[in-house]
Amino acid sequence: MERKTLGLFLLLLIVLAAEEMVVMKTEAQGTGRTCEALSSQFSGGCVGTTGNQQCDNICRRLEGLLSGTCKGLQCFCTRAC
Repeated sequence: MERKTLGLFLLLLIVLAAEEMVVMKTEAQGTGRTCEALSSQFSGGCVGTTGNQQCDNICRRLEGLLSGTCKGLQCFCTRAC
C-alpha cells in the first residue's frame, strides 16, 4: 500500500511540474528572444478563431504580455525573455 501511495504521489508531482514548466523558447525575427508559457488567466478551452482571439486578448490586456495563441485546447502567452 505504501508503494502505491508513493507512486501516485510521484505521478501527480510529474503532472503538476510538467504543466507549470511548459516554457518554450523561440527566436523571434529581429526582436530577440521570446518565451511562451501557459496563460494563468485564461479559462475554458481554445476552440476555433474566437478562442484564439480571446487567448490573445487575455494575454495582452490582463497579463500585460506580447501576445497569445492557442495550442491544442490551451492558451499560451508570449513574452520577452
